[in-house]
Amino acid sequence: MFALPKRFAGLLFSLAFVAVLAGCTTGSSTYSAAIPTIKTQIAAQSEAETTATELTPDVRDVEKRIKALEAKIARDEKRVARKKISEKNRAKAATRLADNQIALKDAQRDLKKAERAEARADRALQRAERRLESAKARKVAAEERARRNDPARKFIADYAARTDNDFPVDAIPLEKVDKRLYRQVVKYDTDERPGTVVVDTGQKYLYLVMPMGRAMRYGIGVGREGFAWSGSATIGFKRVWPKWTPPAEMIARQPHLAKYCADCGGMAGGPDNPLGARALYLVQNGQDTLYRLHGTPDWQSIGTAASSGCIRLINQDVIDLYNRVRPGAKVVVI
Repeated sequence: MFALPKRFAGLLFSLAFVAVLAGCTTGSSTYSAAIPTIKTQIAAQSEAETTATELTPDVRDVEKRIKALEAKIARDEKRVARKKISEKNRAKAATRLADNQIALKDAQRDLKKAERAEARADRALQRAERRLESAKARKVAAEERARRNDPARKFIADYAARTDNDFPVDAIPLEKVDKRLYRQVVKYDTDERPGTVVVDTGQKYLYLVMPMGRAMRYGIGVGREGFAWSGSATIGFKRVWPKWTPPAEMIARQPHLAKYCADCGGMAGGPDNPLGARALYLVQNGQDTLYRLHGTPDWQSIGTAASSGCIRLINQDVIDLYNRVRPGAKVVVI
């Protein structure tokens, strides 16, 4: 007699489980929650397809068996009907005929069962395919929600090319920048007052403390080992497209910078100036520390330790920071 393959029973269980899982997935599902769901649906669809494929040969085998039995029955009927045949052979033919007729009925029942099983498997496959398409649609919707709600995307339009005070600011190729370094509002637990700037040189972040446990976070580049600076200071003053005057210690290390010394007037502000579009100057007890929070055209250096001690930001970010921070604001570098 015909029996369903064990894989078909497993399929029914898998689909029932998927149905429960799908019912638990609501419109508020996140992208991360959508991933295991769609993987489950893909597995169910694959199993349903395998089962449907495996059942097709079962139907064909039963059909072949029926044809073979019908041929045997026709042959035995002819033998029984012959006039010139011994009674012994006629009896054998009649016995075979009766047995084959019973076997034919059994095979016909098996065929109906196989066809019903195949139809059920096809329906299960269709359901699995529909559920897979539904899971894919939910995944796309979850991705879109995640994209809209991603704090790193809120300010990406600001990284486009622009003209600032008659100077060009190049667009930032964000696809080449780690998303964690994009400007974004984040939760931030600190005892510092809103308006304070906290520079985390280890994580390569600059935080502008905001009310209600939040902060505007910027990706930064920090000083190379041996040139990094830490401590507490204040914003003494700010400059737009500042002039750059390398300190004597830097000129001693890099003599080619001597043409930009204080007596030479420094390097005029502009797109090629190492201080970028803005600079915020750190002072302690009224004295210039010679360290700055400044912009840079070298966006590749953000997230690295590459400067000579100052804290650098993408030009678009330092413009934003400049507009948010007032002279006298506290700066903590850790």
